[in-house]
Amino acid sequence: SWIRYNTNPTVITVQKDYRFWYLQFPSTTFCYVDPVDIEFAKDYIQRKWKISSGEKFDYYMDFVKKVANITYENLDNIAPFVNNSELVNVDIIDLVLKVHAEPRYKTTIFSTDYKNITFQPVLTEMGICYTFSGTITDYLTPNNEPLNINSNSPTPSCNFLNSLCYARAENLPRSVLYYVHYPKEVPNIVDKYYPVQENMERDTTFTFWEMTSAPELRRLSPSQRRCRFMDEPMDNTIPVYSYNVCRMICRRNLALKMCKCTPHFYPYPGEMKVCNIKGLNCLSSHSKMLITLEKNDGTPIECNCQMQCEEVKLFLDRNSKRTWAYPVPRDIKYRWAVDKYSKTRLRRDVIYSFEDLLVSLGGTASFFLGCSVLSFIEIGYYLTLRLYWFVNRKHND
Repeated sequence: SWIRYNTNPTVITVQKDYRFWYLQFPSTTFCYVDPVDIEFAKDYIQRKWKISSGEKFDYYMDFVKKVANITYENLDNIAPFVNNSELVNVDIIDLVLKVHAEPRYKTTIFSTDYKNITFQPVLTEMGICYTFSGTITDYLTPNNEPLNINSNSPTPSCNFLNSLCYARAENLPRSVLYYVHYPKEVPNIVDKYYPVQENMERDTTFTFWEMTSAPELRRLSPSQRRCRFMDEPMDNTIPVYSYNVCRMICRRNLALKMCKCTPHFYPYPGEMKVCNIKGLNCLSSHSKMLITLEKNDGTPIECNCQMQCEEVKLFLDRNSKRTWAYPVPRDIKYRWAVDKYSKTRLRRDVIYSFEDLLVSLGGTASFFLGCSVLSFIEIGYYLTLRLYWFVNRKHND
């Protein structure tokens, strides 16, 4: 009974009452293909190195662009600058923030109830990106301070009876890569993205698979239920939990182990050393391992990342794009939507609770010993009382 309670107390059930379900509308995160604003970069170089033109200026501009575009996939781009003593101590986080292009966009969503929701900056493994209607991303801001901007705004939700469940981002100033994901999740370096370029509109629609959980599930520990809720973080560095956040923490810890520093695109560094260009160059030799989280022999690195107790998996249903030729206005936009609703969903339920454990233990004790749990309590009470009077009498004597 004790083993069952600790290892297998839950069950997955199938629900069919789909007409009463409300699905959280998927979030989207877009990242600029080239995030550097040239004017911001010029100002940064002039303030930092007191130079505004010439070969040296071009060299610094190339450095700024390479650093601002750093991800795990292109760490080797930093190699030409590693031996320059002037660049070793550059504050990379400060550089990235100061040269990053400002976001411009226009959003449209299926209901005016959600018209006040906007894109918010988020720090990801792809750099600084922008998320629409994210819940978890409010805690992953570039300045490491939770935003909670959308906390008073209604969360967009869709119903089987609502055939129009979509949103659109348009008037974007430059090419982007965008991700579509569950609001309580954040994209990471291995997730699928969709590119949108100048004079292009992309339309992506999704189907979904949803997992919910019973309220009683919180009474179990994460190891018992084999999943975690959003407010059960893995450690004290990032104050929320999701599967991708756990993988991000795993990559960060791996980087810290191999090169004694953590990349600048992770929030809440705390006392951990943030990599300078030499640290990033060190990580470049381990980039494949950091991306795949597998050793050189293909063995998975142990991250202990559990699934979320409540999650929505999205599956691409349709992906179409349209392009225009000049003199059509230069425009970049994309649309994401849910067109088909699932008529089944899964739910995690508790099938063997602590009360069931007590009943089972009581029944076993009654069968073999002829007593109940109450009998053990009475014996404990009797022994405690006798011990009290014994100590009290000895003290009086």
